[in-house]
Parts: sequence; structure tokens; C-alpha cells
Amino acid sequence: MSRSRRERKDSVDVTVLAERAAWADVLEAAAPETAAAATREAAYATRFKKAGLGTRRAGAKGVFRRDAVAAARVGSQRYGGAPPPLKHALPEVLMVGAANAGKSTLINALCGAAPASSAAPASASDRAGWTSGLEWIRVGAKPPVLYIVDAPGYGSHAVASPRERRDWSRLCAQYAATRATLSAAVVVVDATRGVCDEDRRELARLTATPRVIALSKCDLLQGPATVARCARLVEEAVGGAAVVPTCGTTGAGVAELWAKLRALCAAAAVKQTDPRTVAVHRSAVL
Repeated sequence: MSRSRRERKDSVDVTVLAERAAWADVLEAAAPETAAAATREAAYATRFKKAGLGTRRAGAKGVFRRDAVAAARVGSQRYGGAPPPLKHALPEVLMVGAANAGKSTLINALCGAAPASSAAPASASDRAGWTSGLEWIRVGAKPPVLYIVDAPGYGSHAVASPRERRDWSRLCAQYAATRATLSAAVVVVDATRGVCDEDRRELARLTATPRVIALSKCDLLQGPATVARCARLVEEAVGGAAVVPTCGTTGAGVAELWAKLRALCAAAAVKQTDPRTVAVHRSAVL
């Protein structure tokens, strides 16, 4: 099965379809209760239409790209192991999400790689839950800009044993609590299924880190008005985190997400005693 498929067949089972049907009912029924909410939702719909969200057709520029930017996996960490030795001290962006939420596709889009490109750095396969540890992806080469840290997908749709899931959870918790260069975290939420309990758990775990919710798979929603309603409901459900609708396959919304992550990395203070590390961190994001 080609990696260029929109979704993996083994991951879209009857449970996923049921979750999507239930969330679609919520989106249809949850009209704004206040004038302010209605105004916000209408403004979102106008903005998302311009961005090409809510459609399966790629915009004029296709997948978000940046000139002369290289991305590559540079190290990994498994539960019980040590973080990889890294050549550059850079801000790090942690990417977490439920298995089959579209996290790897979104990471590749952030790196400027099309989903089926051989240069796509994030692991993707026909099996949900393919990533089995933390994976460091360096974005940029001359100069390097930041690291994206790809975490294993959580939830019942990951193909992993209960022990593996517990180990992954502990690994991510340890990383989030101790990593000095962690500057921002992205929780990838499947826009076709809404916020799950595991998403809320990750958001609660990451309260000490600037957080962004990336709504993925927005091309599978029915138009920009539905994307706008989804974004409003997610904002109301998990207050305190910015919500950015995206689509990794068309590139819609990815430029906005990238700009937000760059801003968060530039504003972060790295808590390390080595002045050189702090200097490199600041210069890398300017």
C-alpha cells in the first residue's frame, strides 16, 4: 500500500467511523450560543475559506514549502535510553497526537515535504502507531532552525501492546518535564473526531510549555464553515491553547502553524547554564 494514500485502511475501522459519525452530529447541532461566538465562527469561516481549508483540493502553491530548507532525522530515544547527542543546540517543538491523527503527515508538511516524497523525514507506514520512540528531526541546514521531536501516537488505535503504550507515555512525560530546550508543544487533534481523553491528558501534562492545537485532516470536513465550527468547539473545550486548522496533504494552514511555532521558539528561554547554548538557541530562531 502506497504511503501516498490519504489514509491507511487498517486504521479506519468501524470504531473510527463511529467516532466520526458522532462528531459530525455534534458539529451539525452545536450552533453558537452567544452573539460573540457566532461572530467568531463567521470570521473563522471567512479566513479558512481563503486558506483553502475544508476542501480536498490543494491550493495554488500545494504543500507548504520553503526555499533552501532541508530536514532530516538526526537521532532517537527509546524508553529507558538516553537522548541522542545532537550537533546543534536548538529550540525543540514536541509533536504529540493520537495514532492515525495525521501527525507524521503534518510534520512532513511543516518540513516542506509532500506526503509521498522520499525526502519526507517523519516516519509513516501502513500501520497506525509506527513511531515507537522520540524521533528528532532537524529542520534547516545552513543554518539549522529548530528540532521537531516526533512522539509515538497514543490511544487505542495504536498497534502496540499495553506495556509499550505505558512506556511511551512515561518517555514523553519524562521528556516534557526535563528537556531544557523544549520551547513549544503541538497536540495534533483529528478534526474528524474531535478532542479525545488522551488529547486532554497531554494538554494537562504540557501546561508548563506553550501549547498549540493543530486540527488535522481538515480536508475531510465539509467546507470552511464546518472547519470554523470545529475550531470554535475545540477552543471552548480546551481553553488556554491556540487552535490552528491544517491539512498536511494540501498544505492548507501549515504556513500559519509554522509561523506560530517560530514565534514561540523565539520567545522561549532555554534554562541551561551554558551561555553558548542560550546564544545558539536565540540566534537560531531570529
